[in-house]
Amino acid sequence: MKPFLYLDNYRYPQPATRVDRALTRTNLPVVRMRTNDDEFPTVEEFCGVYVSPSFDGAYDDEPWIHRLGDLLPALAESRVPMLGLCFGSQILAASMFGLDQIVVRDDREKGHGTIRLTEDARMSDPLTAGLPEVLPVFHWHRDEVREDHPRVRVLATSDRCRNQIWRWRDGPVWGVQPHPEFDRRSITAWYARNPAQFAADGFGYVEMLTGSDRYEIAGRIIENFLSYVQADGSRSP
Repeated sequence: MKPFLYLDNYRYPQPATRVDRALTRTNLPVVRMRTNDDEFPTVEEFCGVYVSPSFDGAYDDEPWIHRLGDLLPALAESRVPMLGLCFGSQILAASMFGLDQIVVRDDREKGHGTIRLTEDARMSDPLTAGLPEVLPVFHWHRDEVREDHPRVRVLATSDRCRNQIWRWRDGPVWGVQPHPEFDRRSITAWYARNPAQFAADGFGYVEMLTGSDRYEIAGRIIENFLSYVQADGSRSP
């Protein structure tokens, strides 16, 4: 099995999430690179790629963001399965389809919410297989990806964000706007690690935890992706 590439896009280390724990259970060989420290792969031979969230924006003029924007389209063209969460979704879309695909909201969508899967998503897409039509999720974003690009297939939507989950029509690349990597344990640790980020938006500890017990099923997005990676790798020569 080729190694799994974990692109960690936070400026400083964050607590473990469902992604880290799920990867441990797979026993996949993981190459973890901190992009803010200018760590990038020199090859494109991976079984799968995770593009993590960040407190930065896909449009920020940072050297590491430019390097990441150069790397991701090459990985997509090699047909390696990729999953981007929040910023990860946005930088995938910006690098593959253009920066004008990113929308900056007037307000932040935050805390507990629900998204609605399309029928196509529930019936035929491996990332969303087995999920209910209405899915409870945790939100923390101001930026989001437009839904109207011809190479984007929208898999989930909501009244506040029309593109909550998308897939590249030409290959196994997915972007997820909410945070399925967080359960109650992860959210508690994330808040404790980044209190200033949430205080700046008037978002307290109680608000952060509200509804967190409902997020368990959203973690299936992570499990589905890693199952797809492992199945795809088992078919490789």
